[in-house]
Amino acid sequence: MIMARKLIFSIGIMALTLSACNMGSKGIDPGDAVKVAVATFENQAAGIVEKIVIIDGTVLHTCKHGGKRMFLVDGNDSVRVEVTAGKDIPKFDEKLVGSRLRVLGVLKEEKIDEKYLNEWENEVNKPEENHDAGVHTGAKGHEDQGTQDKLDQINSLREDLKNSGKDHLSFYSIEASKFEEIKK
Repeated sequence: MIMARKLIFSIGIMALTLSACNMGSKGIDPGDAVKVAVATFENQAAGIVEKIVIIDGTVLHTCKHGGKRMFLVDGNDSVRVEVTAGKDIPKFDEKLVGSRLRVLGVLKEEKIDEKYLNEWENEVNKPEENHDAGVHTGAKGHEDQGTQDKLDQINSLREDLKNSGKDHLSFYSIEASKFEEIKK
């Protein structure tokens, strides 16, 4: 009986040790993730929405309002990829700026159509009526942006939507589940 308990205890310890080893101690395992590059992200994104992706890039910016977003670049700062913190990531620290990271996450698409823009404009123009909604005004963490700036952004998006000839605009980001610094 005592021998059986020792055996069960030993097996339990081994199982815990093995599971701990598989929790990322050796870095991100890309598994079946689709490898994307910062430079070609916009061209690839539409075809891999809701797929697990892995991307390497240099952190250009982390949002100071809660740290829930950061932007990756790769040599050319004109191409930026937005990365949002998933449920297992409390925030992106400002100390990450300038670091080279590998990010694993799910590619997300945000669709902006006329209905979305109308709702956002309503929230901006009547904040007292939409105090608890905040779906559009604070969704990206820039709730301190002025009213006129928000209205200008809405009008700019309306113009882009009109010029696109489509019923919506698509904006892509990666919802990160893990990230690690790539040592040089």
